Amino acid sequence: MENCENTSNNKVSFDPGWNDPPSFAYNASQTTTPNRPRNFLNKRVAFPLSGNSNTAIPPPMINLPPLLTTILPPVQIPPLEPKPQDDIQIDSESVLKEVKDILLEFLESSSELGTKAESIKKKIGIMEEMWLSGKLNKQIQIQMKDLACALRDDNPTEADDIHKALMVDHVSSISTWMPGVKHLIYHCIARSELLSIDKE
Repeated sequence: MENCENTSNNKVSFDPGWNDPPSFAYNASQTTTPNRPRNFLNKRVAFPLSGNSNTAIPPPMINLPPLLTTILPPVQIPPLEPKPQDDIQIDSESVLKEVKDILLEFLESSSELGTKAESIKKKIGIMEEMWLSGKLNKQIQIQMKDLACALRDDNPTEADDIHKALMVDHVSSISTWMPGVKHLIYHCIARSELLSIDKE
């Protein structure tokens, strides 16, 4: 029995085999071992950011066309040809009389304008003064003749198109008196619309 007790108290040291179960300590004093960090084997390994790597994909090579080294000559802009209306010879005073007579006749026949008629007549007077003093070129004079004839022939759409063209090309020359002519055009448009409604 003594031999048995001695063998139980003495620690037997031997190297465990590969398939031996682990030895557990059952003493309470041995159970309080410090916590050791575990080795997590399921963590991802970071990709190396530096260093020579043979797996790096080279950037794609783009075949660019060669740069132009020749200097192109400057573009030659042809001189502006004079408009056909610049070469037309017109009797400015007779054209003015025709335009003024048509506008005033249309104004007198438009009693619906009421108090606006006097203001429109003043605008026509300003046009006459600028016309006689040479401030309106031939293009304006010819287009005003076409506009007046369109009003006389009860064609307000054509008159309005001419009015818009004049405002685009010669606004600085006609802005003081064109609003009066515009009133006549709009009145002609309204009158033609009323006539078309009455016919229906």
